[in-house]
Amino acid sequence: MNRNKIIFAVFDTLHHEYRGYKVAHSFQKFGFDVKVIGIRYENDQLKGWDDIEYSRVRLFKNLPLVLNMMIFWIKLFFILIREKCTVFYSHDIFPLLPVFFASKLKRKPYIYDAHEFWHGNSQIENRPIAKKFWISYERIFIKAAKKVITVSEPIARELEQIYGLEEVRVFTNLPLKKEIPDNKDLLHETLGIDKNKRIVLYQGHFLVNNGLDGIIRSFVNVDEGAVLVLIGDGSEKSRLKDLAAKLGIGHRVYFAGPFPHSELINYTVCAYVGLCLIKNFGKSYYYSAPNKMFELIQAQVPQIASDFPEMSRYVKGYLVGEVIDPDNEENIAETINDLLNDDKKYSSYKSNCIKAGSELVWENIEDELVKIAY
Repeated sequence: MNRNKIIFAVFDTLHHEYRGYKVAHSFQKFGFDVKVIGIRYENDQLKGWDDIEYSRVRLFKNLPLVLNMMIFWIKLFFILIREKCTVFYSHDIFPLLPVFFASKLKRKPYIYDAHEFWHGNSQIENRPIAKKFWISYERIFIKAAKKVITVSEPIARELEQIYGLEEVRVFTNLPLKKEIPDNKDLLHETLGIDKNKRIVLYQGHFLVNNGLDGIIRSFVNVDEGAVLVLIGDGSEKSRLKDLAAKLGIGHRVYFAGPFPHSELINYTVCAYVGLCLIKNFGKSYYYSAPNKMFELIQAQVPQIASDFPEMSRYVKGYLVGEVIDPDNEENIAETINDLLNDDKKYSSYKSNCIKAGSELVWENIEDELVKIAY
């Protein structure tokens, strides 16, 4: 008897595609054959995907994004039409074009998983031609999808209103359930940090407009008993190191990773305070419910988050930290110092993280996600 098979397409190297991994894992767990198609720029080793079948389309770092996108579309289309499956699944906006045409040719439905709100994406906000193209592109393909899902309630409501969709389901970026490691000194040991120093942690990409400049500048006024650790990678890494050195706090700012998603919690639990401070560079950021927010909760680390709708909903709703204006650098430092010094408040937030962490896990929503494919 043939089993249902689902093909996932994603314009990502898969190194940090945690949502893609979780979704594929869930469908496989519930009896589907699964295959994930991503991209690669070189013959790098991919860790953490051993239990999921995948392949990666070869692209070229020296080519402009537009050309790589066209190569991806063409190669992906021919891969998809050769695959036997019962349903296609487009992770975010980029694979939609070849997924749409393969769906029509093979008469198989597809699901569109909108990872963010492209009408408010900071990459196209001030580029009217690019914005018009991507919004028109999304409008064409979103209505042909069997189901549309996304990551937060505000984004779902916007998509329903803009495109006249009947229902957009929400499957938030909750983490997979994990055991909490006993070793809370691994990050200290890895980076050579004095174990008496408390770690203030940021984990994620080091990109333009993600607020890391302000965090580093604010850290000048944070108590000397704390250090700042930034886990991840990205185009701004060297500049951020230079900024810390220029401000005279290079010895208090550490960079680590990136680490595979399966290993990340081993380092997250070492933090005393976590930072989920995203700046409002468009509605995509404003409406977001980031992975790192839930990862900090699961790791039982109180956090300081941006006072945006979805982040406030969880951080204030579950009483696991503070929400503030991410543009107020003085307030960032004050709030960090407050959590470093107010043991009673900190203990309360940590206890609430323990309670919330058992509820806010992917396993509690995955069965509803799998049902949408039938």
